[in-house]
Amino acid sequence: MKPQSPQKNKQQSLVLPSTKLPVLGICGPKGEGLTALIATLLPELLKRGLQIAVVQHRDHNRLVEQPDQDSDCLYQAGADLFLLDGSGSQECFLHGARRHSIAGAGLSYELRRLSRHYDLVLVAGDEQAPVPKIWLLADAESLPADTATVLRFFPPDETRSKQVLAFLLSWLQQLWAETPVWACVLIGGLSSRMGRPKHLLEKITTGTTWLENTVNLLQPLIGDHIALSGPGIVPDSLAHLPRLPDVPEARGPLTGILAAMRWQPTVSWLLIACDMPHINTEALAWLLDQRRPGCWGTVPRLQEDGYVEPLLAHYDYRCGPLFEQLLASGSLRIGQIAGQPKIEVPLIPRQLRSSWHNINTPQELAVSRQAEQLE
Repeated sequence: MKPQSPQKNKQQSLVLPSTKLPVLGICGPKGEGLTALIATLLPELLKRGLQIAVVQHRDHNRLVEQPDQDSDCLYQAGADLFLLDGSGSQECFLHGARRHSIAGAGLSYELRRLSRHYDLVLVAGDEQAPVPKIWLLADAESLPADTATVLRFFPPDETRSKQVLAFLLSWLQQLWAETPVWACVLIGGLSSRMGRPKHLLEKITTGTTWLENTVNLLQPLIGDHIALSGPGIVPDSLAHLPRLPDVPEARGPLTGILAAMRWQPTVSWLLIACDMPHINTEALAWLLDQRRPGCWGTVPRLQEDGYVEPLLAHYDYRCGPLFEQLLASGSLRIGQIAGQPKIEVPLIPRQLRSSWHNINTPQELAVSRQAEQLE
């Protein structure tokens, strides 16, 4: 059965979720200490594991190789600094190197692109930027004419930097929690050792297929945000779910997660193999509970010194570029992504570990079913 493209499946009527991006403007009158405030915030944000970009407009006559004092202050404080001119072209200092963006792409495009690589993007001093903002008030200053995009005003106060930091952390946590979560269930394996499609094997206790059981467990947590990757035959009860086309240049699980992230590049993804019949709601909830600002993925381990388990794992949308890099390197082993510094590899609680046990052979299936009957 040939997989259907999500865009061409006439049985579906999907509205792709609109994700609020972690982009925030910090504005205020000139001389109100905006740069100093950001420079004070940066070490606090960085020590929490957050990766920060700061976007500034630049003067056409200023050379990027010779940044002004404000820009250099932010760069030295630990931000990746992006300087945007009025034409939409962009140049930045990134670990001492200069990088150019697509000329004329515009601020909105660049901010969307940066949000796939950073936990927080701060737009400094641009009152016209189409992003939510906070505003640093001066003494006796009246409110700006346009307050529609201002989330909060901060009057001059010796504790203002602490107030802004608390607001930023709370705002980021809320954004992280609101990011839509989808699941990509892999059903494209050959099942050569089992001799038949594993996702169509039935659970004795429910009479449903392993695939239906997995979907039924996911729905209370994420609703119908479930897509299937692979050409396997699907039970009629699941015919309404999106089918993701393979990525031609990839193989194995990598094609599934790449297809998912290319299809919806601003949602978080659970990647789940179809051959884990003992998966339960508690394990899925534990995995989702690991999400937090600064963590781009959770690839857990069954043992302290054991291998990671990338086929029941969570990947934030910022993992998209990491998987693309993996593909470009010629590697198909998605577990390698666990070596990235923004990926966490926690030990699975003992009472949940059975959810990560996969079944590959008729002998393993017989043992699994015996255990199922005793439950």
